[in-house]
Amino acid sequence: MSANCVTPTLLRLLIIEDSSDDAALVVRALTRAGYNVVSERVDTPDALVAALQSGAWHVAVADYTMPGFSGTAALTLLRQYDADLPFIFVSGTIGEDVAVAAMRTGAHDYIMKGSLTRLVPAVERELREANVRRERRRVEQHLAHLAYHDALTDLPNRTLLHDRLDQAARVANREGTTLALLLLDLNGFKEINDTLGHHAGDRVLQCVAARLRATLRDADTVARLGGDEFAVVLPLADIDGALLAAQKILHEIAGPCVIEDRSLSVRASLGIACLPEHGSSADTLLQKADVAMYVAKTEDVGISVYAPNRDRHTHRRLTFISELRKGLDENQFFVEYQPILQVRTNLIAGVEALVRWNHPQQGRLLPAEFIDLAEQTGVINPLTTIVIETAIREWSQVENVPRLTVAVNLSSRALLDPILPLRIADMLAVYGAPPSSLALEITENMLLSDPARSMDCLKRLHEMCVRIAIDDFGTGYSSLSYLRRLPVDELKIDRSFVAGLASGQDEVIVRSTIDLAHNLGLTVVAEGVENAAVLQRLLAMGCDAVQGRFISPPGDAAANRGRIREQNLLDQS
Repeated sequence: MSANCVTPTLLRLLIIEDSSDDAALVVRALTRAGYNVVSERVDTPDALVAALQSGAWHVAVADYTMPGFSGTAALTLLRQYDADLPFIFVSGTIGEDVAVAAMRTGAHDYIMKGSLTRLVPAVERELREANVRRERRRVEQHLAHLAYHDALTDLPNRTLLHDRLDQAARVANREGTTLALLLLDLNGFKEINDTLGHHAGDRVLQCVAARLRATLRDADTVARLGGDEFAVVLPLADIDGALLAAQKILHEIAGPCVIEDRSLSVRASLGIACLPEHGSSADTLLQKADVAMYVAKTEDVGISVYAPNRDRHTHRRLTFISELRKGLDENQFFVEYQPILQVRTNLIAGVEALVRWNHPQQGRLLPAEFIDLAEQTGVINPLTTIVIETAIREWSQVENVPRLTVAVNLSSRALLDPILPLRIADMLAVYGAPPSSLALEITENMLLSDPARSMDCLKRLHEMCVRIAIDDFGTGYSSLSYLRRLPVDELKIDRSFVAGLASGQDEVIVRSTIDLAHNLGLTVVAEGVENAAVLQRLLAMGCDAVQGRFISPPGDAAANRGRIREQNLLDQS
């Protein structure tokens, strides 16, 4: 500090001193150093408390020995209001032991009244260190807040929710009162993220969080559990009160959220569990509310109160999800292959990869028993990667078998994965397989969920020379104009139409599909060929390739290699 400063630094000084003359000496010393001192002198506990409550102070100085009010008592009282305020004893001559004892009480310095030369440097030092302490404390408090709050919405997170729910349950059990837990999941939130991007999804979550806070009481806890799932704890609420609160919540959430000039409607599914009717612990209420929320979502009823008769199915589903993830970790999934026959040459030109699950308790499971759940839970992407990598590895370098095309089904989630083309390129390079040896099968409906992103992914894959096939053609909603713009190499006629050929049904549909594909320069594969009559009808219609149990049932790679060698060598002899 310099006495020549044009704008003196403001210093709010709290003086705990029974001598007004001694207080004036302290003020004069700091004023001469260039501070604009605003001070208040107190000499009783009540006056000190009043001063501490009246505003923020920069520094406190105190006499060590005052009649009826010691400096150490003043320091103890002051720390109850401000843990970081610089505190300096400015007192008369005392022994060294007393000075050391004074410092041990928490004072930052001890200066003799008869020599105030150290006062200004001590104040400057303590002001700097106080700033450091306050910043450190602010950071610590912020980190502690983040540990128990969601960073996006600033709502309590799962950890804090569980703690508050546990405390509320203990109180309710002890006092014989009621408690309600509501779990809420947004409907269609994935489509918002996929269509408008994660930024828009984040804004929607913040909008929902703000409406939940505004709708509920101060005594209620609103938490974000992760993703698009929220929880509400309602102390002293019974089932009827919980239903009223749930209806109010859904009504408020349903109002449009304006995100980047777009008006988005948000709906939700809400499950309710109550104490004591459905459980007495936090964990039990969470489990029961989750069951109720799943029922509300699957039956599209908005609100569902936990009912024991629905628990078995839902608990089994939650267990199955856990087993699905464990199955990925423990390599329980494997791949079988079904050959695809070129009808004019009678040669096997490709195989379709079909994933299977070797479940520890249920045995061999087919895709229909787990693919939908894998899609809903996000497990489908790592599962798809496993199938593609396995298919490329098992067919990339096979002796005495001509190079075949291996077809793998893609899910809608996989198709929207922006790094899918890069991941496939890496796998092809690792095994030295040409991109044309891989075909990826998609359905028509998958293309309609997010046309722009789907088209971008398909174009990138097509530019790599990976083949693209539309699976189950005829069961979706693709228009001819849309189909012409797709980078597609192949159409696969759904087995439901192929099966009808044996009885003379669906012949017009199958023939029209084959003609349409050929006019667009695409090849046609018919699925589900079960007998010779159907095969002959397809051959007469000009179908390019077929697959089904009449040609060959699915089997492992080794069995198929032998079958393909025999088939292709026999027909080439």
